[in-house]
Amino acid sequence: MCCFFCANAQEMRGKIKNHGKSEMDMVLMLFGMDNPISIGTVNKKGEFTANLANLTIDHISEDNRSMSIGPLYFNFYFKCNDSNDFGDDAEKRAARQDYVRLTNKGEWAGTVFLVSDENLIPWLEDGGYNNAVKGSFYEVIYAEEDITVNMTCISSVYAADNEEVPTEYIFDVQLTKGFNWVEYTIEEVYETDPDVRASFPSKVSISNLKDPSKMLWVGIYY
Repeated sequence: MCCFFCANAQEMRGKIKNHGKSEMDMVLMLFGMDNPISIGTVNKKGEFTANLANLTIDHISEDNRSMSIGPLYFNFYFKCNDSNDFGDDAEKRAARQDYVRLTNKGEWAGTVFLVSDENLIPWLEDGGYNNAVKGSFYEVIYAEEDITVNMTCISSVYAADNEEVPTEYIFDVQLTKGFNWVEYTIEEVYETDPDVRASFPSKVSISNLKDPSKMLWVGIYY
């Protein structure tokens, strides 16, 4: 799959693997299924154009915004133990979108996982039973203002009874007001006893999207 990216326009063009379906809309559902935000379309061959530029949430009610937009520190896939690690930015407002959704005539018809390695998908679906692997996955974060996060925090994950493993999350992210692609790179994986729980990321870098050509857009349909 090829993927092209224009940094200024935040536009990507490529092909969704496993599509072979009808033309569909590509949407974000940060504000619920009743308030989809279109980012592009995919044709019957799986070829798509997706663009985060010039999106607006003006049509989203204040009630829906308040339910979905919350403190920045809570809106990354990986969480620090202490919100104070984010300093003055901790309470700045943001919202996280995990996957790109596909809709057909307004009905949710599929999900697109954005990964550098398809072996990450089982872990993203259920990290308790499926092992993490090294690689990158990608999400979208909406920010109410420009925010720069440049810090490292130490968190922890329970690997077994009475065994708490430290995890390191390295943030170097420049969010602009609006919608942003964010990349999570799993650099190290802690190997666990598989009879207790699956292996999990122990060192992760969080950044802006680095190399769109490494993104695989993998569709799962309903």
